[in-house]
Amino acid sequence: MIELVLGTVIGGTISWVVTHIYYQKSSNEIPDWAKQLVEKLPQSKPSEAELLELFQQALNTGEIVPDPLLGHVACPDCKAPASDFKDKSFGDEYHTIIVKSCPHCGWNDHAEL
Repeated sequence: MIELVLGTVIGGTISWVVTHIYYQKSSNEIPDWAKQLVEKLPQSKPSEAELLELFQQALNTGEIVPDPLLGHVACPDCKAPASDFKDKSFGDEYHTIIVKSCPHCGWNDHAEL
């Protein structure tokens, strides 16, 4: 009888710990730059046209400001806002290469002008 009670308590505890760990992994926080957009989303699944309309409105009002060179709204890796990107320029009178990098995760991309 004690084995049954002990097995139930231990099994329940292990099950709770595993469930709690997966719950924590699935609870992602929305980045600050996206909160205003997410709040405007309808409760039901929006169509692609509705999403594009919301995004375009946010661009038009200046709620979202993409990087002028690359067009990114946020870092593709860590989702930090594009306003955090750091710039470096290299080149001569014929070519200029601008490197944009994310100081949070190290992601970078470049463009040649």
